[in-house]
Amino acid sequence: MNPSRTALYQQHVSAGAKMVPFAGWEMPILYTGIVEEHRRVRTRAGIFDVSHMGDLVISGDGAKDLLERTLTNDISLAREGKGIYSHILDHDGHIIDDTIVYNLGDSFLMVPNASTKDKVLEWMRAQAEDAAVLDLSSELSCIALQGPCAEEVMRPLVDLSELKRFHILQVPLPLPDSTLPSPFPALDGMNCLIARTGYTGEDGFEIIVSNDAAPALWNRLLEDERVSPVGLGARDTLRLEKGMLLSGTDFDGSQTSLQTGPHWVVKFDHDFIGREALEAQSRNGDFPVLAGMVMDQKGIPRHGYAVLSSGEEVGVVTSGTMSPMLEKGIALAYLPQSLSAAGTELDIVIRDRPHPATVTRLPFL
Repeated sequence: MNPSRTALYQQHVSAGAKMVPFAGWEMPILYTGIVEEHRRVRTRAGIFDVSHMGDLVISGDGAKDLLERTLTNDISLAREGKGIYSHILDHDGHIIDDTIVYNLGDSFLMVPNASTKDKVLEWMRAQAEDAAVLDLSSELSCIALQGPCAEEVMRPLVDLSELKRFHILQVPLPLPDSTLPSPFPALDGMNCLIARTGYTGEDGFEIIVSNDAAPALWNRLLEDERVSPVGLGARDTLRLEKGMLLSGTDFDGSQTSLQTGPHWVVKFDHDFIGREALEAQSRNGDFPVLAGMVMDQKGIPRHGYAVLSSGEEVGVVTSGTMSPMLEKGIALAYLPQSLSAAGTELDIVIRDRPHPATVTRLPFL
C-alpha cells in the first residue's frame, strides 16, 4: 500500500525535503540537515508538518465519563480551554498510546499518535456508552511552530501572549478557504485551533486548520526570516533531548505507566481502565523503569544497544542519539530500579565494545 500524503506534500518537495515513509505517511525526514534544523529550533523557530497525527473529537453527554474511564490522568482537572497529557491503558495496565486531550467546552479533542490512531479509535469507541468518537484525522492539518521566537512570529497573525502552556484557543486567521469542518458545535464559525503545546521542549504552538488552508499557513509562516522548515529527524532529536517518549519505540505495548513515567501522568484518585493492574504492579515493586543515560566518552547510542552493569546485560536502549546541543551521546533505556538512580555508572555496547555512561535525571537539556 502506498503511503498517504499530507496537504503539505508539495511544499516539502518544493523545498527539497528528503521524503521517507513513516507510520503510513510520506513525510519529510530533513531539508538541509538534522543538526542544523535542530539548532534553528533551539535558537530561533522551526515549523513541522505534524498532520499525520490523529484528531479524534469526543462529544455527547457521556464524553467526560468516557475520558475519566480511559485516561490515567484526570480529565476533570482540565477546565474549558485546557489540555492534559495522559496515557490510555488496556486492562492489564499496558500503554495503548500516550495522548493530549483538550477540553473544547462541549466536546474534547484527543490527539493520538499516527501509528496508533486506528487502535485508539477502535478502543475509545468500544468503551463509549453515551458518547460519540468522531475521526477528523483525514480532514485536518496541523503545523507545529516551535522555538524561542514562536510567539513573535505569530504576532502579525494573532496575539497569543495570553495563551498559557497546555491551553487551546479557537480563533480566525487571515487565511483563504480556512473553515474547519464543523460537525460539532465547538468549532462552528471558527477556522483555526491553536494550542500552546509541542514535542520539542521549546515554547511554541500547534495550529490545526482544514487541509485546504494548510499550504497558505505554511507559506505565511515561512515569510518570517527566523522560521525554517524542519523534518522528522530533528523532531526526534529535539524530543529526546527533553526526555519525551516516542510511541512504538520507548513503549511498545508491553510497558505500563509506572515504568515509563512521568509520575504525574497517573492520578489514582479516579477509576480508570488499567488502574487495578498498576496498583498490583506498584505493590510488587519489582519492575524496570525508563531512565536517561549520558555517554562519558565518544560514542553514539542507538535503539537496541545493550546496557551493561559489571559486564552483565541489564537493559536495552530504546532511544539514542548524539545531542546537538550537549554534543554528547544520550539514551533512554529500561533499567532495574536499583540501577536507575542518577549517578549510576553503566556501559552501553557500541560496535561490540562497552562504552561508559552515567544515569542522569531527565530531561537531558
